Amino acid sequence: MALACAFVWAAAVLLFRRLRGVHPVALNLFKNAVAAALLLATMAALGLRFDLHRSAYDWACLVGSGVLGLAVADSLFLSGLRRVDASVAAVADCAFAPTVIALSTVWLHEVPRPGFVWGAPMVLAGLLMVGWQPPGDAKLDRRGLLLVLSGVMTTAMGVVLAKPALGRSTLVEATTVRLLAGSTALLLFEVARGKGREALALFAPQPAWRVAVPATVLATYISMLLWLGGMKYGTASRASLLNQTGAIVLMVLSRAMGERVPPRRWAGAAIALGGVAVVLTR
Repeated sequence: MALACAFVWAAAVLLFRRLRGVHPVALNLFKNAVAAALLLATMAALGLRFDLHRSAYDWACLVGSGVLGLAVADSLFLSGLRRVDASVAAVADCAFAPTVIALSTVWLHEVPRPGFVWGAPMVLAGLLMVGWQPPGDAKLDRRGLLLVLSGVMTTAMGVVLAKPALGRSTLVEATTVRLLAGSTALLLFEVARGKGREALALFAPQPAWRVAVPATVLATYISMLLWLGGMKYGTASRASLLNQTGAIVLMVLSRAMGERVPPRRWAGAAIALGGVAVVLTR
């Protein structure tokens, strides 16, 4: 599930980059609302109900995770994605696994497996090689990089916060709770700022839906279920490491769309994929 998430997320990022003219908050609220509707329909089809007997602690973890990961982190990430290209976003995404590993070790007391200890440095080294840009090679939007990096690290905080509650919840139901919490918090915040109309601008039928709807289905419905599933059924550190291969997938898809990829990035991809093999087999 963690590996599949990497592929789906990379495809979604390329679609979101085509929506640079859409305000990031409006796009974030739209994608969350559409995905919430799909998840509620999925719950109905599977005969699932909200767990009203969940402990207050688990409710707090899921709601807090939704606010961090969907209201705050996604808005930051989409804001930065308007300013940087896919390769820069891949560099920033390398911060996800180290952040999850650090937080899960301290807070969740997870002990890395032998394969993880050997494979993690390989994956992270390969990802850094994939995304690294020599000084003067290209003009870098530092603000955009900071926004994307902040979004990635906040996402990591949100998923580690949700990890304990995920283990005691049904995947689809927990994902729905998290998404509804994030969407509600984002809408209330924008209304309080007097920006409610701007935040809801994408809900009116328009040509942008041709890209926004498929991007939403990939990123906030399919990808989120796969992402949280990887966290639920495995350790947070191992799942996050496998999620990081999305940077390599993004590089391959960018090349297929005509973007130039330097040789050092292909070498980095080989190193990272070797690290993933070590994580999976040991």
